[in-house]
Amino acid sequence: MSKSYVLADIPNFGRVFDCGDCGSIHVNVGFVSMTLTPDAYMQLVALINTSAANFEGWIAESRADRDPDSV
Repeated sequence: MSKSYVLADIPNFGRVFDCGDCGSIHVNVGFVSMTLTPDAYMQLVALINTSAANFEGWIAESRADRDPDSV
């Protein structure tokens, strides 16, 4: 049995960890749990990073549309 390793933890929100036994990455957010292969986990990370960047751009665009003087 290998030692588990916590990759990220936000109390009362979620945790990402390697349990040390199965070779998968476990992602828990609220009541949602996912067990992913390392490759699938990295695809999820890329998906979330891309969505976060697009979200920031969308928010900035929305604010500019509402208040043209804010840009």
